[in-house]
Amino acid sequence: MLSKNRNLLLFIILVVAVGVYFITRQQAKNESNYKTVLFEYDTATIDQIQVIPPGDQSGFVISKVGNRWELRADGKKFTADSKIVKRNLELLNGIKVKRIASRNAEDHEGYAVTPEKRTRIALSSDGKTKGSLLLGKFDYFQPQNAQPDPYGRQPQGEMVFYAALPDDPTVYVVDGQVGFGIGKEVNAFRDKTIVNLDKTKIRQVDLTTSNDQHEKLILENGSWQLNGQVADSARMVQYLSKISRQNGSAFSDFLQLNQLPLEKSVTIAGEGYSDVVINAYRKDSLMLLLNSSQNPEAIFEDKDGKILERFTNIETLLQGSENK
Repeated sequence: MLSKNRNLLLFIILVVAVGVYFITRQQAKNESNYKTVLFEYDTATIDQIQVIPPGDQSGFVISKVGNRWELRADGKKFTADSKIVKRNLELLNGIKVKRIASRNAEDHEGYAVTPEKRTRIALSSDGKTKGSLLLGKFDYFQPQNAQPDPYGRQPQGEMVFYAALPDDPTVYVVDGQVGFGIGKEVNAFRDKTIVNLDKTKIRQVDLTTSNDQHEKLILENGSWQLNGQVADSARMVQYLSKISRQNGSAFSDFLQLNQLPLEKSVTIAGEGYSDVVINAYRKDSLMLLLNSSQNPEAIFEDKDGKILERFTNIETLLQGSENK
């Protein structure tokens, strides 16, 4: 009797073990059926990026032209920032999947990967598509354990984006930093340069106002002078650092600059490059519009003249000035 019970117990254990084995195998098989990396490519071979924002039909295209990148949108052409393009290509390359959110196409709307809600990004090389990504909504998950660790550090939550691939019902969960880092609108890729010069090559800065008042900074015999007076060397170093590397932030779509009054003009001359001219136009009591010969297609908003002030606040450069 004991022998029969023992045999029955062993048989049950065997059946359970076999069942667990097949269930585990099937789960492993199911897990292996989804991508662990959305797509990979050689970033150096990519020569075109198409970005289609939610609800848009055409979006905008960034194409490689020689050694630079060119952006086309709504029939207009802009210079793209090559560093931003490169960063986006590196972010898109080898995006790792954290887990699966859904395998059902009916769930796409909830994860914002439908045409009305998602951003589509397509990469091409020599006219051939290398990969497309449908980037959906952002989500944040609170940490399961809200207690700080032994070192007093608070636990971090999880930031994720939902993503999908064309003609694939699966919705993937990817790292939130990827979603935040990828540009999704035209201005995110545009060149924001106002001035980009080697400060050690600058030899002269001329400022002209609308009523023809003129001020000049010039380097003579190793010493900077402002309107014939000696400038403070330490302050000049700071000033040249500011004006040699200056970007705008907000683009303006106002194109008729010649209809606005010219408030001030700044000309930076130096060795090894053409003069850079920055013109500031008065749009209204609060807003200036800036345009630079180094990036002539771009017009930047300058609220309260904060950017222009970096170029024109030169009275503090004189030796003995009490202003900082």
